[in-house]
Amino acid sequence: MARALWSGAIAFGLVNIPVKLYGATESKDLSFTTLHASCMTALRRPYVCPKDNVPVDSKEMVKGYEYAKGQYVILTDKDFDAVPLEASKALEVQGFVESADISSILRERNYYLGPEEISLKPFELFRQALMRTGKVAIARAVLWKKEQLVSISPLNGGLVLTTLMYQDELKAPPEPPATQPVVISEAEIDLALQLIKTLTMEFDLSRFHDRYRDALMQLIQAKVEGKE
Repeated sequence: MARALWSGAIAFGLVNIPVKLYGATESKDLSFTTLHASCMTALRRPYVCPKDNVPVDSKEMVKGYEYAKGQYVILTDKDFDAVPLEASKALEVQGFVESADISSILRERNYYLGPEEISLKPFELFRQALMRTGKVAIARAVLWKKEQLVSISPLNGGLVLTTLMYQDELKAPPEPPATQPVVISEAEIDLALQLIKTLTMEFDLSRFHDRYRDALMQLIQAKVEGKE
C-alpha cells in the first residue's frame, strides 16, 4: 500500500471530497557516495566559511536573503512563522479551465489523488464530471508549508494533481539572432511535413529507457560480482 504524502479534501462550493495525495513518479537517477580512498569511509562535507576558512557549526548558521550584491537581510524562524499562511487542508477549487489552456511549461510535478473510503462516490462523480466536460480544475493548496497553485485532472480512472508555476516564475524565451527575416518555401514545408508523417507513431513510454543508467548499472553489477 502506497504511503500518502498529504491528506485533505477537494473543496468547491458546498462540495467537500476527502482525498489523499500520493507520489506519481520517482527519480531513478543513480546516486554515489564520496569515500575516503584509503579506508572507504563515507565523507561528510561541512559548511565552511570561505572568508575565515573554518568549518561552521549549525548553531552559528542563519538564513539570509540577498537583496543587493553582498547585502543580506536575516530572517529567523520567528519571521517565517509570522508570515500569514492559512493552514487549510483543502484543495480550494478556484474554477475550471480547458486542459489546452494550461501550457506545458507551467507544469511542475505530478501526484495521484486517491479517495478516502467515505468519499468513493463523490470522488468518482467529480472525476466523471471532469471527463465529460473536458475541463481541468484549478485550485489553491497549502502543501509542505508553501501555497501552491495546482490543477486537478482525470487520468486512468483516477485523478492527478499537478503543481503549477506562477506567472512571475516564467522566464522570457531567448531573443532570436538579429539577422534578416527567415523565409521558408512551400517545398521546404512540404518536405518537413512529409518527414513528420513518416516518423509519426503511437507513444509507448515502455519503449524508452535511460541507456546511460542501464549501462552504468551493468558496470556496477559487474564490479560487485567481481568483488564477491
